[in-house]
Amino acid sequence: MPRLSSDKADERRHHILDAAMRCFIASGFSATSIRDICRQAGMSIGGVYVHFDGKDAIVEGLVAELLRDHAFPLTMASDLGGLEEALVADHCASMQGWNAGEAAAWLEIIGASHRSPRIAAIFSARLVRATDTLAAVLKRLRGEDMSEGGARVHAQALLAGLEGLSLVQLLEPSADDEGRAKAARILVRGVLGSFIPAQRRVGA
Repeated sequence: MPRLSSDKADERRHHILDAAMRCFIASGFSATSIRDICRQAGMSIGGVYVHFDGKDAIVEGLVAELLRDHAFPLTMASDLGGLEEALVADHCASMQGWNAGEAAAWLEIIGASHRSPRIAAIFSARLVRATDTLAAVLKRLRGEDMSEGGARVHAQALLAGLEGLSLVQLLEPSADDEGRAKAARILVRGVLGSFIPAQRRVGA
């Protein structure tokens, strides 16, 4: 079999991931089989296995492609106001293009992680990266007054709150961009305000 070019291989991977997500939305993650994904993609099982070795590998690809990591914009924050803006912007950007069907599919995939060590590891690694990034920014902003443990606890609180808020807002049909941003800002200010005095917040 001739080898696919890098661009062609990427195109096939994206096509398979799109087909898988459509299946997960329509039938649920647990009820979707590799054969279902192959039919949706219009490909043979062998063709799909060239790119993914099973459903867990497809989930890994979806996480990498569709779920944003909290990274570079946060590291650029020079003060609490900048961090607040970066967190709110990241929250709103991560929800663009999503809908209630996709949110429900992700909830089921996350729920399936307790049965699949590979899926659990995917989400765990993503959370560790996000927590490490945000904790480092918080520690830098607070300085010597904040311990490593304290920074991680606050980072975990922020990430858990924003992830939960995303799911609630995605499942709420009447949610709009302005309301999402306002809710995120309330949550972020509440957590950040618990350890940095209000007068240090820019634009608070």
